[in-house]
Amino acid sequence: MNQDNFVNGPLSGMILAGGASRRMGRNKAELVLGGKTLLQWQADKLRGLGIEDVMLSGAGCPVLSGTRVIPDEFPGSGPLAGLHACLRAARHPACLVVSVDVPLVPAWALVGLCRAHCGGVTVLRHGEWEEPLIGVYDRAVAQRIPGLLAFGRRSVRGLKAEAGWNTFVYSGPEELLTNCNTPEEFALIEELLRREYSQNT
Repeated sequence: MNQDNFVNGPLSGMILAGGASRRMGRNKAELVLGGKTLLQWQADKLRGLGIEDVMLSGAGCPVLSGTRVIPDEFPGSGPLAGLHACLRAARHPACLVVSVDVPLVPAWALVGLCRAHCGGVTVLRHGEWEEPLIGVYDRAVAQRIPGLLAFGRRSVRGLKAEAGWNTFVYSGPEELLTNCNTPEEFALIEELLRREYSQNT
């Protein structure tokens, strides 16, 4: 897909693949779903949207051909530090961000995010919940993050008071936003994928 069809100018892509995966018991990025890793699922999704500059954030993140692994400048500070490092390294003025552990988020929802973005930060919202690790972030937002970390504020939602914060309302099936943190949640995602496949064959 040509990015010009849904966004004003090219985007970089970021896959947040950090975290200790303690509840899962192994690196979530390396879990195999439908014949490919969760990391590959998200990378393929970004490339399918025409994004060529794909960055991976996370200590110990697997190497994936055609992507760049970006180390944190503030190690041990969670996804906010990953956002900071990748935004600083992004080759384009804005970056589409996805978390590695939400592999079934639909591509159309990501397109909607890109179309809705009008500067600052635009995150996916469903019902009363916001998903700050699925969104579009301007590269300039990176300069707001060191100050938050200096005061021990590691939540990405801390950017609400620091940058323009917008939302894109997701209207699809809630289960496709299932976050994969435990073996039980991964089993649910496998079942969702099998159900989706059977309905389309």
